[in-house]
Amino acid sequence: MLNKKIGAFLWGSLCALALGLILAGCASKQVENEVPLWASYDTIEAVYPNSAFIARIGFSANQAGAAALAESELGSYFAHTVHSVVEGSQVMTDSGTKDASVSRKIERTVTLESLNKLFDVKKTPVWFNRQKKQYVCCAYITREEAWKLYEGTVRDARNKFRSFYDNATSERDPLRKISLLTMCQQPAEDFFDTLEMARLIQPGKESAFATDRRLAEGLELEKEAARINSIFYINVSGAGDEGVKLSRCLSQIVSDAGFIVTSKRSEAVYEMLVELDMGKTVYGETLTAEPGLSISLSNGNKLSYHKNLPKQSGFTAAQALVERKIVAAAEDEIKASFPSEFNKILK
Repeated sequence: MLNKKIGAFLWGSLCALALGLILAGCASKQVENEVPLWASYDTIEAVYPNSAFIARIGFSANQAGAAALAESELGSYFAHTVHSVVEGSQVMTDSGTKDASVSRKIERTVTLESLNKLFDVKKTPVWFNRQKKQYVCCAYITREEAWKLYEGTVRDARNKFRSFYDNATSERDPLRKISLLTMCQQPAEDFFDTLEMARLIQPGKESAFATDRRLAEGLELEKEAARINSIFYINVSGAGDEGVKLSRCLSQIVSDAGFIVTSKRSEAVYEMLVELDMGKTVYGETLTAEPGLSISLSNGNKLSYHKNLPKQSGFTAAQALVERKIVAAAEDEIKASFPSEFNKILK
């Protein structure tokens, strides 16, 4: 009788154990097939809140593809977000509600290679969605850690801009200052790029560079101030009474470039020296001319303009006509080639 009771007890224990193993197996399968919270953008905030993480999901027919696409989506987040900011800024500028000088074109493509160099990109284990028959992976960046890695890049860009800017603002000569401020433009644009990336990584951190940003945004205003201080007086020699035509022509070109031209030498910061060499040679009753034109600036600025003009010939009795032809040729040459040469001194 005792043996029967022991046998019944053992049999019952074995049945209970078997049932427990079966239930455990079912529960294991249920957990295994349960959708991770990070596998859907509807629930990803529960595990990777946007305030602390930047996370993106990749879907693919194979495991490697899901991981690669997750990283690609993470890179696209930066590129697409910046693109949206630029498009919105452009719309505001076109509608007249935002100063065009503040609007910046920031075009940036974040490749997978650069993304991994810049940040410590982490990925979840790849999960297989049996219902949809696809693999899912989530790539993410911790905002605080990413900022610690990227802050040095922002400072380097700021320091490079400031080295150009400080050199430009310490220059006393207005024209050279304009040239140096123009050289600041690319470092300023690079600095803007890093600030935009900083804003995407950890919003608010870019505010620490607000003072430097205002300096970079004010380059055009500083160049305009330097233009206002660059007052020109045009001094033409060698052309006689016809020289007024050359003076008028050059005044128009200088004014079109945004500078002030004065008729009083005492008011000028720069004297533009224009020399027309008629190059005349007389042979009896005839003469030939191989004229040349040169234009330079006082104060040792780098403008150096020299042109050979078309050869002229005629009778000595009609020397005034030959001279008028030479002045006309000089005027045509100035209109054709001087604007580009003048702009070079500003670059």
